[in-house]
Amino acid sequence: MGMGFSGFMLLFNLYLKSINLGEGKIGNIITASTLGTLIMAIPASFIIRQTSIKKLLLISIPFAVICYFIQVSIQSYHIVLWTSLLSGIANVFFQVAAAPFFMRNSTPNERPYLFSLNFAASLIAGTIGSILGGLLPGMIEKYGLAGAMTFRYTLYIFGGLVMAAIIPYLSIDERIEQRIEQPEKKLQLCTKKSINIKLFLPNFVTGLGAGLSIPFMNLYFKTWLDVPTYLIGVYFSLSQFLMIIGLLIAPLIAEKIGKIKTVFYSQIFSIPFLIIMGVTKNINLAVVSFLVRATLMNMAQPLFTNFAMEKVDKDEQPITNALLIIAWTAGRGLSAGIGGLLIEHLSSYALPFFTTSFLYLISSILLFVFFR
Repeated sequence: MGMGFSGFMLLFNLYLKSINLGEGKIGNIITASTLGTLIMAIPASFIIRQTSIKKLLLISIPFAVICYFIQVSIQSYHIVLWTSLLSGIANVFFQVAAAPFFMRNSTPNERPYLFSLNFAASLIAGTIGSILGGLLPGMIEKYGLAGAMTFRYTLYIFGGLVMAAIIPYLSIDERIEQRIEQPEKKLQLCTKKSINIKLFLPNFVTGLGAGLSIPFMNLYFKTWLDVPTYLIGVYFSLSQFLMIIGLLIAPLIAEKIGKIKTVFYSQIFSIPFLIIMGVTKNINLAVVSFLVRATLMNMAQPLFTNFAMEKVDKDEQPITNALLIIAWTAGRGLSAGIGGLLIEHLSSYALPFFTTSFLYLISSILLFVFFR
């Protein structure tokens, strides 16, 4: 699923451009998918509490793939816009279901490794999908296709890869435990709300910071440092490789100092490298800072999700995970436009990078104060 989704997202914008849609309409299509995720995240968490995760995945994945095929087959802006919204709604079930599913089917000792390996697997799948996305259009062109048709058939292939995820989903042996509803005291309800707010805020502030600069990293290398396109691909691939190593190391560190301290220190230590990127014009220093920052900032994030799932009751895990997804998605979505405007009008990446660093610092402090 990760391979198919990564390749699809890599080429989808290029396909839309090839059928003469402008950047404004392409941006609206991307926003529609994000909006679908935000709209459905909370309802999905309640649905997941009441039914089988396996069944939901076997329904939502084909629905999303049908939306992909319609987006690629029909050259109508409004149809593409609405199917993008629907695909965002369908995809949210996979995102919301993952963490509760891991919690239901693992022991406490396994979980830090399980969450980290899942994140690492998604990075590996994304890397393979991106490589295929670069190779397949050229291979399809050899059969006499060109332009939009090349992208269209490549996107069909990636849609098929997403659909292939049904095969391992069918083999899931899920045992739904019978939930016994008990009346809860008012104090317990208030405590649950307090925990969810404390989990939501650091993630939201991190998302705000990330949106200001992270989506523009490829442009940072291209326009600020004048790096050739092929080298940007190399840097990003190397970054993903180092993140995978970091993800595998993080659970070992967490065993020694705890999950929250691991998340806190990894975020804090990443900040100076982002500041360096904002001030330097030295390509070597910028690349090293980029690689170290990405590794440190991402290596412990699965541990925070694992920690969040452990802080709430089993019945609350789906909605808590949905809130984490909303926090990150909404924060990043709100600030991405601001980051783009700052870069465009200032012709500099310094202020967005500094502001991101400040927000990462605030997020880390909130995390430490709430859960130290």
